[in-house]
Amino acid sequence: MMKAKDIRNGCLYYNNITGRVERAIGRIGRRVMTMVHDTDPGIVKVDNIRKARPAEVRKYLHPVAAKVSKVVKKVTSLVQRRKTAKA
Repeated sequence: MMKAKDIRNGCLYYNNITGRVERAIGRIGRRVMTMVHDTDPGIVKVDNIRKARPAEVRKYLHPVAAKVSKVVKKVTSLVQRRKTAKA
């Protein structure tokens, strides 16, 4: 569980309520002000966030690349299934 004193401005945290990665931009007692890219800031309880994992950070920083890799995996899977079905 995160503590308010452990939150660092500018770092990325995963919001368990919204299910997305958000950037901390300030602390207000036991709450953290967060922002996602160019959206309006929101306020989240410290209990509802955790440090973002490396894969989540990559997805946040490079959303298009994450979508492309997902599509490539899906296409590869479909091609392999077709090859298996023909054999």
